[in-house]
Amino acid sequence: MSEDQKISSLEEFTERVLKEYTMWNTKHFPWFRGEPESKQPLLPRLYREGHNENQLLQWFRIKAPALGIVPPRSEHTEQWLFLAQHFRLPTRLLDWTESALVALFFALQMEAPVVWMLNPVALNCLSNPGSSPEQQPENAFPLPWVKNNIVNENIRGAWELDGPGVDLPVAVPPTCVHLRMIAQKSCFTVQGKKKDSLCNLVDDKVLKKFEINGSVRKDMLFKLRILGISELSVFPDFEGLARDLEKQF
Repeated sequence: MSEDQKISSLEEFTERVLKEYTMWNTKHFPWFRGEPESKQPLLPRLYREGHNENQLLQWFRIKAPALGIVPPRSEHTEQWLFLAQHFRLPTRLLDWTESALVALFFALQMEAPVVWMLNPVALNCLSNPGSSPEQQPENAFPLPWVKNNIVNENIRGAWELDGPGVDLPVAVPPTCVHLRMIAQKSCFTVQGKKKDSLCNLVDDKVLKKFEINGSVRKDMLFKLRILGISELSVFPDFEGLARDLEKQF
């Protein structure tokens, strides 16, 4: 797509998002992800870089308690997985947010920004063919700590050498084990048996792509700041405050 065909303003972005969401004809809210244009979009870093997943997770669980955080209990493996991903350990998770503007903020930090919009309920229906897209949200997202559901199966795969798991990724609202996850309205997809990009596994009834004109990044970030989306709102801690003040002044 040429630069003049890409989204060139914050107003155009919100208009496109609302238009595409309406075409889905769903009562469920979408999720969003901001990332740079790449040859391997929507693929967890674990699979792009070829790490040993179980080794990384086990050592993260060994070392993390000494670093000043209140660690999850050892049996809460889903919380450890969410925490590890949130602090950028390569895992089978992809970060998403319930906020289109937060996703746009992250996308605009990079060259060739892209925002993806996901229908998480439709994804889980594909991953679990017996379910219905019309079910209530509390039933659309199986609890990760309850055994014998699609979310729990894919999470167990991370800790059990890829034994359990369904074929497709699944969408899960996480246990918020860190303040940043609340601020960023964090949610995740958990990769299953198929180690392929999400955009190769689903169609446009589940996933939409919005390409942003890189030349307008600064202007769009300024308008996001006016609307209250900034380093401090997304990272509500000393690091976020410092970066926010640096950019503001």
